[in-house]
Amino acid sequence: MAMNQNNQPNNVQSTDPSSNELKVSPIDNSKRVMYNAKNLLAKNDEIELVAGTGGSPVAVRAAESLVRLGYVTYESIKTDTILSSTGRRRTKLSIRLKKTKDYLKLFEENEEIRKKTQEIEKS
Repeated sequence: MAMNQNNQPNNVQSTDPSSNELKVSPIDNSKRVMYNAKNLLAKNDEIELVAGTGGSPVAVRAAESLVRLGYVTYESIKTDTILSSTGRRRTKLSIRLKKTKDYLKLFEENEEIRKKTQEIEKS
């Protein structure tokens, strides 16, 4: 598992377990974001990838890959500029994705392949 600068697991966190939102940071990797997004899509029909300026390229790469592989379609893409109390501007990217009708089939096929690969790596 990839580690961040503080030697902690590099994983994408949802703000709330019942939420459909994934926060993406600049130190996240797009494959891990895709994995977490697919697992979140198993529970929700739509999810939202949310990133600041640094995490935006990672979120875009993950979303683009999920669309290309047929798991999701784009619902909306929007940016917001938030002014902090110090007057500093912060940007936020929100990518809303909706799962396709083929999602479940693709997800199950991929999980089967992933489990076989893990078994091979263990032996």
